[in-house]
Amino acid sequence: MAKRVAPRRAHGERSHHVDKDENIVPIDHETSEIITQQKKLFREKFGREPGPEDPLFFDPGVATPQFLSVESQEEVWKSLLQAAADSEIDPAIVYAMNKTGRMVTEANLEFLSDWELQEWNDAVNEFRQKVEAGEIQ
Repeated sequence: MAKRVAPRRAHGERSHHVDKDENIVPIDHETSEIITQQKKLFREKFGREPGPEDPLFFDPGVATPQFLSVESQEEVWKSLLQAAADSEIDPAIVYAMNKTGRMVTEANLEFLSDWELQEWNDAVNEFRQKVEAGEIQ
């Protein structure tokens, strides 16, 4: 059963303090490892360290650093949705991912606005209602 989430902070309230001249986003260990891997891939592809204007997730099919095209991003998202659907993930979660365009987890929950959480919960509830109504099996 999908876990419904509730807001943990007031709308607009930050989960951490950011000084005026700083641009800090707290990350967990897994995210840190992903960033390290992406930087390694960047160095291997382009022969240099990524700069502040370079994309972390880049198009590997081009000679200069560029963001993934919209088409590539859509393909990645479709693959992710298919992998989720093929796994043992609750179908309500897959439905909410597809409907909202985001993945809500314990790790990112605190960074979402009340509106984003409500949109997620509404999508999970909508799926359950469709199942109860026999619209989805």
